Order: sequence, then structure tokens, then C-alpha cells
Amino acid sequence: MASIDDESGSSSKKTIGKRGVTRLQKIHKAKSNGKRIEVQWNSRGQPIKHNSKTFASFIGVTVRRLVPISLDNWSAKKNKEAVGVYKQNIWDEIEKAFIIGEEHRAFVYREAGKLHRAFRTKMARSYLKDSKGGFVKHRPAKYSFCIKQDDWDKFVAQHMTAKFQKVSDENRERALNPQHPYRKSRLGCARLEADMVEESEVGEINRSQVWKAARVNKSGVIDNENVQRVVDQCEKLTEALSEEERQDLGPTNILFEAPNLPNYSGRVRTYGFGVCSRDILPRQNRPTQMDFEKLYGFCNSLKSRLEVLEREKIERDKLDREKLERQQTEEVEERKQPKQVSERLQQPEKVAQRQHLEQVVERKQPEKVAESRLPSDKGSCNPGSFGNIPEGLFPVNIYLSSPSRCLVARGKLYNTKGNTVHGMTLPPGYVKVNIEVAIVPNAPLPISVEDGDVSMVGQAIGTIVPWPTKLLEFVAECEKIPGQSQNKGNNIQHSVEYSVSSPNKSNKKFKIEESPRVGGSAGIANLPFLDMYVKKMMRVGSLIQIKMEESIFSEEFLEQLRVESIKEILDHNWLSASIITVFSRYLYDKFISPNGLINKFSFISPHVSREDNLGNGIAKILLKDEEFKDKMILAPCNLGKHWVLLVINLNAEVIYYMDPLNGEPTKHQNFKTKFENALQIYRANSSSKVPKVSKSKKISWQKIKCPRQINGIDCGYFVMRFMKEVIMENEFMIPINYFFDHKCRTYSHDKLTEVKEDWATYVVDDVFGKQEAIILPN
Repeated sequence: MASIDDESGSSSKKTIGKRGVTRLQKIHKAKSNGKRIEVQWNSRGQPIKHNSKTFASFIGVTVRRLVPISLDNWSAKKNKEAVGVYKQNIWDEIEKAFIIGEEHRAFVYREAGKLHRAFRTKMARSYLKDSKGGFVKHRPAKYSFCIKQDDWDKFVAQHMTAKFQKVSDENRERALNPQHPYRKSRLGCARLEADMVEESEVGEINRSQVWKAARVNKSGVIDNENVQRVVDQCEKLTEALSEEERQDLGPTNILFEAPNLPNYSGRVRTYGFGVCSRDILPRQNRPTQMDFEKLYGFCNSLKSRLEVLEREKIERDKLDREKLERQQTEEVEERKQPKQVSERLQQPEKVAQRQHLEQVVERKQPEKVAESRLPSDKGSCNPGSFGNIPEGLFPVNIYLSSPSRCLVARGKLYNTKGNTVHGMTLPPGYVKVNIEVAIVPNAPLPISVEDGDVSMVGQAIGTIVPWPTKLLEFVAECEKIPGQSQNKGNNIQHSVEYSVSSPNKSNKKFKIEESPRVGGSAGIANLPFLDMYVKKMMRVGSLIQIKMEESIFSEEFLEQLRVESIKEILDHNWLSASIITVFSRYLYDKFISPNGLINKFSFISPHVSREDNLGNGIAKILLKDEEFKDKMILAPCNLGKHWVLLVINLNAEVIYYMDPLNGEPTKHQNFKTKFENALQIYRANSSSKVPKVSKSKKISWQKIKCPRQINGIDCGYFVMRFMKEVIMENEFMIPINYFFDHKCRTYSHDKLTEVKEDWATYVVDDVFGKQEAIILPN
């Protein structure tokens, strides 16, 4: 009976079979039916949430099937062509099964290389040797569908070498006793962080929190003394830091100090697979020989200027001494020679007699006097000394007298028949002047023309305007009056800062052209000067308050420009919002306001776009600008350590999306929804006379194929360049393939340096030149 009971008992037990080979037949079936699975990605380009594990498993299955097990180096130069073919085949298979963008190709290749190494390790650990320690010559029957016998023979031969055995033993010994064991299996740091962010009410997770969560057991308890020691050290270091210092900045992260382990170059902790130091850390550019030469040139320029000032001071001192000596000598002579003193006192009477004789001669010879006042070949004459001007064109310098006499433009005096300009009779003392080059574009005209539409010098280029004769200065001889179009071919040196084509009523849209600057600190590299000024004149913690007018951002506020922010652009680091805000002010002062484009362009402060979660604040700004048809609103936005530019056309309800990383706006759904809500609010509350758009119409997002950055820190500089080029083109829309004159694969170093120099010049001339740094209280 016992034996029967034993047999019945043994027969009642269920046998559990071993796990088979992963094939993912459901994915292959869906792929054959043309169905593709969508994968979600985080901001660092790692797959997270739903379908991410299936995605990784499919890459592993594809690698086993397409890549031979004998391939021992995924990135060796000798296998470059063969590996390139394998990579392309893997990518083609992945694209058929999953919805994936081209920007994730590099991650797929890295993941494929990792899984190929893992498969080789598994084969070596489980199937390479038999129970007696001898090498197995036949391939595993379980994996015969993906491993050829020839590849297995090569695989065995590779593992039999003495060099491989030595490396294998060292790696095995190191991996036996990890000090801080990872406990989350296939979840990975990227998926773990995404899950923690969803569960957290704060929305931001510190790196040390992710590191701790990855090393607790199933009950959520730390059961390792080394892990507990690191966690305690992290908490201690965190309490000693301020809120701003708790950001994760690579080597400055507390995880690099708390574990007390050696850190190799380029390491980043708890970011997960697919992220390296260049994706997280600011790029540290070493100064090149050209940088040193520029600095030497700047120092030599300062040295030369100081030498000139020193020579001028010595000369002035010498003249002062000579003057003092003459005065002393004259006093001695006056005391010794009273007769000569009396004769000297009579000299003013002789001077008066000589002036009287000259006036008599002038009345007798008016023609010769008039001829002497005409322009000559010897150069310019004094302003206002015209006499009888012959008929013709005269190149002139054009001045304004208020608040002080200054040169504002260059052009030609039109001394032709007729005394009307734009249907208006010339007032007494005025002549007709054609403005060709604007020195001060925002200087007011003495008399506005074209019904008041043209009221500034920059708007009147190519237009004839009335100007007082006393504020003109001849600079060359008379030219012939153009009968048809003789005005062609005039060689004029453009020493103007910004010049535009004439905005007549028939030509309201014009392109802004940037020319070499004159005056101020133009022509001098201001970045080295600004660097020297910040280091020598400004203390840590100091700031400058810059007033932002309502016409720029639709609201008035004070921008706090800290010395730490200035160092960001000097060191070419990642840019903060204050740098972008100040650059917006620069564009307004130098491009928008002088060219009469206040009703065409405005900005949304990056502070508003960052802090407004629902879009109400953005909608408030849009409603302030609703009276301007076809207004283009530039909104530089920070997506969390990455800058993009939105250009909003209110009338067309179009948002142009410009991302230096060529990302999709759908990757940032909360950000996209925020701006769509803002435009929906604007649509519902707008009282503009522009025809209403149907409420069912979706807001149009157009992704622009703009130049792309090639590192992890240039996004802010690219966005500043985008803003400048959009304003210079002065169009009502942005082409999908970007503006033809500015289209390129990426911006050169010189183009990025140009916007940095623009920013530095504005700060040096218009900020430091008008106010001093304000030291914040401790």
C-alpha cells in the first residue's frame, strides 16, 4: 500500500518545464500585418513606460538572428564594413515593427551591441563547457536556429586563448561581490525614474533618490550596510547644499562624493543605459591657439591705447608748462616795458579796422565771395556755408542739432527745380535731401513724410526728405542730375550699423540687412573685455537690473542679470533664462524699434513660458497683442536643460517649432498642450477684427528643419541665432526648410561667436555704459 501511495503521490505532482527561447511571435505577426508599436522616450532619448521592455527584447531577438556569435568586437575598425551591414539590417527590422524616429538610431545600435555581448556571455557560461570542464565542440541544439556550426567553432577558439582566459577570470572575480548590488532586474534606471516621477507629487526626482530606490529589496528596505552608508552620506551632503546647488551636474553630483569609489572619466551615475557624460555635462572647451591670439591682440590693443593716452598726457603737461612760462615772461615784460604794453592795448582797434575793410571788399566783390563758398576739390566745407549753389547733386553729411550736434546720416543734396517734397512745399531754410546711409536709424526726421508713416532716419533710406540747410555738410563735388537712372553705380561705403530698403506704402515688407557697426565699442572684441570686467570689477553675488519695457514682452519687469549668468556665456556653458531675456532686449533695441517693426514682432519671456503650467499667463500676453494683424511672437522656451524656439502667428493660428536637436513637439506633450490651451483662450476671448477661425480647427504646429546642434550645450546659442534670423528676414511665415540665406546643417563656431559678441556688445555699451553693478546683500 505504501508503494501505491508513493506512486499516486508522485504522479499527482506537476512538472514545471524550463523556459524556452524568446521568439516574440506576436510581434512578428503584427509586423507581417503592417501594424507597428509605439515606444515612449524620455528627454534623454531612453525608452520608458509601456512597450519599452518588449522593444528591448525584440532588439535582442533580432541581434541573435542576424549577427553571428563569432563577432567578438562590435566597434572594431577591422570589422567596420561588416558591422555596418549588421546594424543597417537590425534597424530595418526594428522600423518594421516599431514607430521610431531617426534620432533614436544611435540608441538602437548601442543597445544591440550590449545585447550581443550579453548573448555571447550567456553562451559561454551555460553551453561552452561540459560538466568535466572540457570545451563543447557542437553548437547547442536549443539555439541551432540562430547559431551556425562554423560560427560556434570560431566562438570556441576565441575562448580557448590564454589572453581571454586571463581577462575572463579577472572580470569574474570582480563581479562576484559587488559593494552596492543593483536589485531591479530588467527595470533599469530610466524606467525606474519615470515610474518615480509619476508617483511623486513634486515632479522632480534627485539622482540619489533613484540610486537608493534601485538598491532596496522587494519590501522597500535596505539590507546592505554599504548601501545604507552611501544613503546616509547623500542625505548629509544634501542638507548642506542650497536649492540651486542640489541640481545634478555630473562630477559635482553628491553621488560622486558619497560612494567614495574611483570615478573614471566620462562616468555618469543612475541615468541608465544610453546616456554618457557629453549628454549631461557642459562641454569644457579648451582655448585654442586662435583664442590666445585674439586675447593677445586685445591686450596689445589696450596697451596701445594706454600708450596713446600717456603720450597725450605728457604733451598736455608740456603745453601747460609752456603756457605758464609765457604768462610769467609776459608779466615780467609788462613791468619792464610800459610802452610796449600800451601798444598791445591798441591792437584790438587795429583788428576792428581790418574787419571793416574786409566787409567793404566783400560788398564790392559778391561774385568772388560766392564762388569761394562753393564745394572744392580740397575736401568738405563748413556746414551751412553754401552761398549760391549750382544746380546738381551734392554728397553731404546730414546732422541733427538736438539734444547735441551729431551725424545721423549720409546722402545727397538735390538742388533741382521745384520746391515741393511729397506734395508739401519746402519751408524757408530747408532743401531736398536723399538719405542713402543711416548712421543713427532711430533719429527723428525734422519733418515726417508720407502722411507720417516715415518719421525716422532708418525708415527714410532711399526717400527724399526736407532738411535744414544749416545742418548739412558738403563732402564732395557736384554730380550730374540723373536724367533717367544715372544714380546707379554710386560707390558708397556703408559705415552704417543697420540699413533697410525703403518702406514705402507700396512696399511695407522689407528685409533687414546687417552691416559693419560704427561708433561705440564696435570693431573691438567685447567678450574678452567683458570677461576682464566681470573678474576685476564684479564680486560674486552681484547683479545688474535691466528694465524690460512693456512693448517688448507685453509686460514691464526688471531682469536680474547675475554675474554667474554672465560667466555662462563667457565660458560657453549652458545658458539660463536671463541671458535669453537680455538678448531679446538687444534684438528689440537694435533691429525691431529702429526699423519700425514694433507692431510686427514681440516676445514672450522665457520666465513666463517656464512658470505658466496651464497657458493662462501666455494667453494674457497674446490678448494684449490681438490688435496687430500678422504679428509674430517669439517665445524661447526651456524644456528642462534644453532650449527651443516657438514663433507664434496669431492670425494664422500657427506655431512654428524650431528645435536644435530636431526633436518633435509631441515628445513634450505637457508643453505642447500648454501653448495650445493659450491659443484656445486667445481664440475664445479675442475681440480682433481678424476673421474668426472655427473652434473645431486644431492649432497647427509646423516643425522647421533648422540648423542642428552637435553637442549638448549649444541649444541656447542656436535659439538666439534663430531669433535674430527670423527678425532679419522680416517675413510673415517661416519656410519648412528654413530661410534660404541661413540654411545650413549646423552653425559654425564663428556664427555662434557672433551672437555671443552681439550680447557682450549690448551689455558693455548699453548696460555697463548706463549703470553700475548692484551688490546683493548677504
